[in-house]
Amino acid sequence: TLQRSVELMMIQLDRFERLLEDLLEISRFDAEVAVIEPVEFDICLLVAKSIDDLRLVAREVGVHIEFDRPADSVYIKADIRRIERIMRNLITNAIDHAEQKPIYVTVKHDEHAVAISVRDHGVGLDKESALRVFDRFWRADPSRSRIRGGTGLGLSMALEDARLHNGELEVYGEPGRGANFVLTLPKHAGGDIPQRIIPLKF
Repeated sequence: TLQRSVELMMIQLDRFERLLEDLLEISRFDAEVAVIEPVEFDICLLVAKSIDDLRLVAREVGVHIEFDRPADSVYIKADIRRIERIMRNLITNAIDHAEQKPIYVTVKHDEHAVAISVRDHGVGLDKESALRVFDRFWRADPSRSRIRGGTGLGLSMALEDARLHNGELEVYGEPGRGANFVLTLPKHAGGDIPQRIIPLKF
């Protein structure tokens, strides 16, 4: 029907706009002109909001998201837009690969840094895939049906956003046992991360 054709066209247009935005951001990274605008905010609230924003998407594919956070607020000074984008990319990626199993999001911190892990129990990653998962446009299995049409740039941009803060984004996975993405950020953008707070391996 005409209505369905218009709906499909709007979906494709939305994907194209997102791809264009992502490519523009990637070009800023490559030209080394990407900048951060640090503000102070509660990282736990931001992670909670990112989860809430994606709960409906997760529910549609039978995925439950658990959130484990410190009892108190955890304030960091960072670029809130970029950190939210990292979280949305990590949670969306976990939903896409969770295979109807729960996702566990955890926040921990110490004096200098904060760490957030996004752990799924789905298809997982072998060692080669773990090395390539942050490559632009890379797919572990191109034939795999995806929930939403991503641009293939989400994880690559998440790593760039983390490193702009002098942070790090790492992954560990095992085939059939899921994957664990751990984001570690200095509490003040540009600061040091003396140690890893959340273990990568499971």
